[in-house]
Amino acid sequence: MSIQTEITPHMRGVLVNWLIEVHFKYDLMPETLYLTVTLLDQYLSQVTVKRSDMQLVGLTALLLASKYEDFWHPRVKDLISISAETYTRDQMLGMEKLILRKLKFRLNAPTPYVFMVRFIKAAQSNMKLEHMAFFLIDLCLVEYEALAFKPSLLCASALYLARCTLQITPSWTPLLQKHARYDVSQIRDCADMMLKFHKAAGKGKLTVAYEKYSRKELSAVAGVKPLDRLPH
Repeated sequence: MSIQTEITPHMRGVLVNWLIEVHFKYDLMPETLYLTVTLLDQYLSQVTVKRSDMQLVGLTALLLASKYEDFWHPRVKDLISISAETYTRDQMLGMEKLILRKLKFRLNAPTPYVFMVRFIKAAQSNMKLEHMAFFLIDLCLVEYEALAFKPSLLCASALYLARCTLQITPSWTPLLQKHARYDVSQIRDCADMMLKFHKAAGKGKLTVAYEKYSRKELSAVAGVKPLDRLPH
């Protein structure tokens, strides 16, 4: 993002918030969302994008991610339609080529999803814990501040904070430490940041993740009260 002249971290947040909504609307695989945001951020870190093209880059990242991860992908004309016909088919296909070339056709970037699935197995978790951990990760997606942390650390922190929030003891286990390769002292800063996001969830304008995780099928974890502070 440091190379961007027209795009701010807030604009990125607004776009990602909207992409979470689009992803949910099309009922795409969870991994598609995380790859979408990863591809978007990789591209924004390398190419200066005009403000008017920001949504096009986001939608094209979603198209590429769904082609890579999903059983099916939205049609180009449908994605153009939800952009209120702001872009043409040729523009989207052109952007697809630009992104692929810039990323050297490497779409297998490590995303939070990959790590979370592995860590959740190690946590021997129940569905509510799983949903809570993913809720916390989704809250991070719209936050530029979260990009400072590696996906593996974000996931370890989300799982730790989820366990603390749901009062699961111990909050971190030797097995989790072995698989995640982080101990609690390495997690705390990131978990503190996440707790801040959790406390702010549902307020402001970037609330799609909160609304998504308010649903019963996702254990309504958005309704779980955030911690006042992390345990010592």
